[in-house]
Amino acid sequence: MSGLLSLIFIALIIWYFLQGRKKPNRQINKKWTYMFLAIYAAVLIIATIAAELIDTTSLNSQPKAESNEHLNRLTTAIQNGDIGSIDSSNILSKRTQKIGKTLQMNAQGIDIHSTIIVERKNENDGLIEETLIKPLLLVGDYDFSDQLKYKIPEWTADSVTFLEPPLTEIIYTTYQEAYLLNQFTDTSWQKNNSYNTSERQVAVHLLVPKDLIITADENLYINYINE
Repeated sequence: MSGLLSLIFIALIIWYFLQGRKKPNRQINKKWTYMFLAIYAAVLIIATIAAELIDTTSLNSQPKAESNEHLNRLTTAIQNGDIGSIDSSNILSKRTQKIGKTLQMNAQGIDIHSTIIVERKNENDGLIEETLIKPLLLVGDYDFSDQLKYKIPEWTADSVTFLEPPLTEIIYTTYQEAYLLNQFTDTSWQKNNSYNTSERQVAVHLLVPKDLIITADENLYINYINE
């Protein structure tokens, strides 16, 4: 549609000057009309060649985000404690902690956004099996999860502390053809700041003894999946 409008605009310019060339206030000869069109065409050709020479692959080297379906499956698996269905590439680490009869869960700060899932075993074996799932940061169509800074929980004898993550600053470069080039194509024009952001800090799954007594800081959001 935009390409058609551009062609109509150029046609109107030519018609305007050709129809009004006999009028004193619109005088312009064919030479200048052809020169205008030649310059416009030359700019398009040069811009097209320059665009082909740009290494757009390196500019857009950040990994692409997974499909919404994949991300929804991962989120569902985390929330349901279905750790076995989570691909190993999404697992940050697995740890085992010895525990007594009680566990105190603390928050160091008020800005704790970790997803915490607690699941009870069918026995009291004195062990907590901890699984840490990698954090997630999507900006538009790109995956910046590998650049997101995070903190993992700190354990003592009968307590675990969740820490506020450090600030993450990301600078990246993307490539998009200018309107001058894509006006004759069906490529949609998007503003550089028109993107959606999805973020999730480290998700923590705790498989705890059956009768473990748990007390938690009010700033922590804990999902007890089998209670």
